[in-house]
Amino acid sequence: MDENTALPLILITLGAILMPGLARTIAIPVAVVEILYGLLLGQSGLHIIEDVNNPFINFLSEVGFAFFLFLAGLEIDFRTLERRGLRELILPTFVASAAFAITITISMQMGWGLWVGLATGATSVPLLLAVVRELRLGSSELGATMITFAAVGEALTILFLSLVEITQEAQGVFDVVFGIILLLGLIAAMLLVVQLLKTLLWWYPKPFYQMVAHDDPSEVGVRVGFGLMFAFIGLSMLAHVEPFLGAFIAGAILAYIIREKGALEHKLSSMGYGFFIPVFFIHVGIRLNLTPQLIFEHATWIILIIGTMLIAKLLPGAVVWFRGMKPGPLLAMCGLLAAPLTLVIAIMDLGLRLHAVDETTNAVVITGGIIASLLFPSAARRLLKAAAED
Repeated sequence: MDENTALPLILITLGAILMPGLARTIAIPVAVVEILYGLLLGQSGLHIIEDVNNPFINFLSEVGFAFFLFLAGLEIDFRTLERRGLRELILPTFVASAAFAITITISMQMGWGLWVGLATGATSVPLLLAVVRELRLGSSELGATMITFAAVGEALTILFLSLVEITQEAQGVFDVVFGIILLLGLIAAMLLVVQLLKTLLWWYPKPFYQMVAHDDPSEVGVRVGFGLMFAFIGLSMLAHVEPFLGAFIAGAILAYIIREKGALEHKLSSMGYGFFIPVFFIHVGIRLNLTPQLIFEHATWIILIIGTMLIAKLLPGAVVWFRGMKPGPLLAMCGLLAAPLTLVIAIMDLGLRLHAVDETTNAVVITGGIIASLLFPSAARRLLKAAAED
């Protein structure tokens, strides 16, 4: 570190502290406020932070990105998935896959490229889960259905993203096959670790109880969480796939093994959402080249991006209507599934790193994601409040 890091670090830390309170005051997602704060500091705003590639800030942002995907895996509720049975996963898998088919087809036909199709078809858990918890629908059939659709969609998003990354980096058919073999090896390592941890849990349950204890002075659970995350990030590197996949797998393993993860999840979420993840979102805003002129010139494109996000969830999601879900809750669920801001940012950030998208495309898609995450959840809350009252 040098003195050039001091001002960016102070301002980013200040933003991580103050932005959640501002987000609650104006009732919009925290990630949106953090990105807007970054825009204000960076090249699209006041140019207070000139060096957008400061090594130390980049490192904190990378950790935040990994932490975000680790927590995305940790938030998967395997008890709900198992209670509903494997047959109940067929429809969510169909809806998520059909959404990708729609968005990728539209994106390729419009000349936007494959990565825009991935970003607009993505599904993520955090925003939907926050709304379900806010309205206390978690224990209801409707809430369980929504969480199942989001969890399956998020897992498929990560899988499709990994496959696309392998094919984009490959130089030929052999490289694609070899990349898929390495990916399968990573999944095999995941299954091996799951089986090992299940065996240890059976024979030595006490250490696992200590991991989820509220008052563990040595914080074994936090250490194991970090250990798993960085170990699978390392395995991802060895498998020549992006480290984000390893982080997600590590979170999913922990969620699968430790079902009563309330205290542990709270501790890890506090560390992630308390500092590292806000740094990532603020850094995205700092690097984002978003100007009024760009928004004006590409307003039609932004509107089409938002419409694509919604249509991709509404059309396949309409299948759920035939299974008896009422129109109001169905529209609310599709709206929340169509607002995956956090994964949109993650996908476009990865696309930028791989030089698969340019700065303009990145700015347009993230702008569309921000607007969608303001409009759709607001409408969904109203529809779900009516459903909860009924």
